[in-house]
Amino acid sequence: MNIPSEFNRVTFGLPIEMFRVDAYIALDERLPVVTEFVLRLLRVCGRVPMTAFREYFGFTDSEALSVVESLSRQGLIDLLDDEMQLSLFAIERFEEAGGDYPRFNKVELKRDTVTFDLISFTPLRSVPGEPSSDNVIKLDAAEDALGSSKERARLAYRQRYPEIASMRDDFREKSYGVHSVENIESKKRSYLPIPVSFYLDQDGQVERRIDEAFERAAPPELSQFVTEQVTAAIPNTISLGAPGLDEFIEAFDLKLMNQYLTGKKFDLAGYLADIHVTQNLKYPKGMDAIFGNIYLPENVERVLTRIEDRREGRRRHGKLLTSLAWLVPDYELWGRGEAFAHSVAKLTNVLCAGGSSDTLCLFTGAEQGQENEVISRFRVPQLNDLHFSRSGLNEGPLMAGRVELMLYPTGFMAALYHLSVPGNSGLWVPFGFISTQPKHLNVAHKLIQRMMGRKRYGRRARFSQRDDRQMPTTFEEGCPFLQYSSLANQTAEDFD
Repeated sequence: MNIPSEFNRVTFGLPIEMFRVDAYIALDERLPVVTEFVLRLLRVCGRVPMTAFREYFGFTDSEALSVVESLSRQGLIDLLDDEMQLSLFAIERFEEAGGDYPRFNKVELKRDTVTFDLISFTPLRSVPGEPSSDNVIKLDAAEDALGSSKERARLAYRQRYPEIASMRDDFREKSYGVHSVENIESKKRSYLPIPVSFYLDQDGQVERRIDEAFERAAPPELSQFVTEQVTAAIPNTISLGAPGLDEFIEAFDLKLMNQYLTGKKFDLAGYLADIHVTQNLKYPKGMDAIFGNIYLPENVERVLTRIEDRREGRRRHGKLLTSLAWLVPDYELWGRGEAFAHSVAKLTNVLCAGGSSDTLCLFTGAEQGQENEVISRFRVPQLNDLHFSRSGLNEGPLMAGRVELMLYPTGFMAALYHLSVPGNSGLWVPFGFISTQPKHLNVAHKLIQRMMGRKRYGRRARFSQRDDRQMPTTFEEGCPFLQYSSLANQTAEDFD
């Protein structure tokens, strides 16, 4: 494991709005000879009556009207009753050149689609649809920006057109400015996903890394806004020591981990150095250390490899086809965004390969009346089985809500404890192990039953109106794949 080490990845949603814009764009092309001659004539003569204009060029009434209307649409002349004169735009083109013979450019009406963020109104490259999940942490724009977004977008389109043109293949080579914005219309508002990674450096301090592509494109005020909003999103967790860690260590008989626990304080830096960096210490056979949330890409691949090995019979025990259980910690920054959504998709795909009916079951706490809020947090594509647990009488979350468990029944399990970062208790660092030892599989099984079984079972989430599955009333009905023989001799008290 390299230092610094990523332990969580959260996606924040930057509010954006897409607009359709009709604007006259100045193109880097010479005007037609007649058009340019007319403008130079008006420069010398000032106001010219329409009749004099028609007679000078020998136009018919319809020909004169066609030329005048064309020049007016392009914003090059103004019509005053029966007279015509240069527009302010055209006069400025003469004055910029410092003489009477400037090189005019053609003005053409273009229809464009452009997206701006609703904080600094920076033009953004085309946003390909919605984020892959809607469980991102959505940042809020100011009310005045939302209320005046069309006018602010109109101004931004004029002022920042060179940036916009650089993003357009059809504009890039020949356009250089906006003559006028004729119409602007809002098409839709959404959120631009901005992944933020959290790392521990070699001194145990937290580093934040915002998506590099966003950092390169964002102006200072937008970067500062996102940085401040990320800070504000970190929960105000107040904790003394490591609540639930002693129970975690005892439940899985983790003698190696226990030597770093002194009273209520855990030496995370020493543990990571010995286990992950120098590897002077190792877990017993059948166990491997894991650091960071399971949904981080490297950890997901480790889990996928184990599932594929068992489902394809690569291990000496043969094929093992079953669903996957995932008990999540009670933490606001867990599973928020694309990293979690991608992990759900990969796990679901391997479980469903070959037409299998196996599934990924996610378990989380939700009191009655809070279910919709929790559903929103975990609403990602391909997650269909989300089950809620209720708090027991005079009983809080399992191991203070700091434990995370993944169980592939009778195959392998993963257990992580989420420890508050010293000096930044709102950030939790997950660390733990993956194991194939039967005793650990049995403990993980019992803990999930303790959290979800009996009176603690709430219900299964319904993500859409199209979900017409019969709703289970008990944990046994909802997750039959966890009702197997290793629990046959347990008493009811073990699960209450």
